[in-house]
Amino acid sequence: MKIRDLILAVLILGMVISTGTLVAFSSNGISDIKNTTSEASSGELLATASKNLEYVAIGFRDSLDAQMQNQYKMVKSWALEPSLLEVAKNAQSYSKEELYEMWSAETTREYVSALGTGDGNPDNDLSPSASQYLVDLAASTGYPEIFITDYRGYTVSASDATFKFDSGPDDWRVFLQSGIPTFTKYNMNNPDRGGEVWYTAANDAADGFYVGSIVWNDNSSTWGIDIVSQLKDPETDEYLGQIKAVFDYGTFIDRFVNVENLDVYEIKVVDHYGIVVATSLEDKAKVNNVSFSLKDDTSFKNAIAEGSGSIANSYADENGQDVFAGYAQSNDVNGLVTMVSKRAADITAPIDAFIGTLQSSIGDQSSSLQRNMIIIGAVVAVIIIVLAALIMRAKVSVPLKKLTTVSEKLSKGEIEGLEIDIKGKDEISSFGESFKGVLAAFNFLKDEAEKKN
Repeated sequence: MKIRDLILAVLILGMVISTGTLVAFSSNGISDIKNTTSEASSGELLATASKNLEYVAIGFRDSLDAQMQNQYKMVKSWALEPSLLEVAKNAQSYSKEELYEMWSAETTREYVSALGTGDGNPDNDLSPSASQYLVDLAASTGYPEIFITDYRGYTVSASDATFKFDSGPDDWRVFLQSGIPTFTKYNMNNPDRGGEVWYTAANDAADGFYVGSIVWNDNSSTWGIDIVSQLKDPETDEYLGQIKAVFDYGTFIDRFVNVENLDVYEIKVVDHYGIVVATSLEDKAKVNNVSFSLKDDTSFKNAIAEGSGSIANSYADENGQDVFAGYAQSNDVNGLVTMVSKRAADITAPIDAFIGTLQSSIGDQSSSLQRNMIIIGAVVAVIIIVLAALIMRAKVSVPLKKLTTVSEKLSKGEIEGLEIDIKGKDEISSFGESFKGVLAAFNFLKDEAEKKN
């Protein structure tokens, strides 16, 4: 094999190896970029999805708090309704027994005797028109119970039957014996102070307004709060009685919160003991059920400690669903915790799809880049080989050819007019210089021979 061919072969092999190595390193690098990008994107997207649940929880909390403020204003405005003031004022001329006979629960005495709520007829109340007004209010607002008492605490008008006829200071609770109403004194609060908590609290309040703690209402099977306002004659400021409305959290969620529009799995309200007060799920079995207590739930604990936040890792909730959750504590008087959850699959599925698309895109770009690098490497290799060939020709082949020609003529004795034109500082040039010495020696011998002749 000629030296030139050997050198060219070595150059070509070197270029192939270097190009292949470059492509391999770039492929591994792109693969690392793809995996790192996918992991980073997945973590960032999950964190964003979790944060969004916190925003939903805060938004729901703020909506609920604003709704409560509206409820307070509404009840205060109802306390100024002329028909309700009128029925409370007219009750002053009736005795307790007479009012009870007109009470809507009169039609269901046997059921009321078991301290339950019957299908009372508001037309039996002291003022059917006032009771109908309360019925319409309850239907439009979702309140399970609205009723009016007179200044003694006797129920005189109601949106529906209520087992509590006497809420006043003496706190007479109705019990029925053999279908005949009797009144047995029963103090709910303490031995020294009679009356329902809400009744006495509203009368003790400077503005005559009271919002109670959240309680479970056995009659309506709902969690709610008592919103109470005094009734006063607007002209004389005479105390006439009270209006009490029971706000139900479950009804608020069912009627005013569009869970599908919020794109979440569940919205629930939880009290400070971890008991579920209301849920947007159709199944209400866990409401007021200690078996579903969230007191040990991380998101509930965080809500109590931090006010708001989210869980960025999926976990199994009390329904057995694998979910992500956001939470926020209410700023209202009861400080309830609002919790919003979304199924993990509903969060991870679109993220996985996005990551898959991202990886596919990076893979396509990687393949395209590798192809381009091979082409570029090949072109560069060809250019280098051509340049190397030209350099070898100028530096090796041409000088060697000249020396070969000189050598052949010297071997034949044809030294006339021979010249060695090789310049440079490389080995070939050095070899050429040595040939100049040989040529000079031949010329000297020739000259000596010619002198002798």
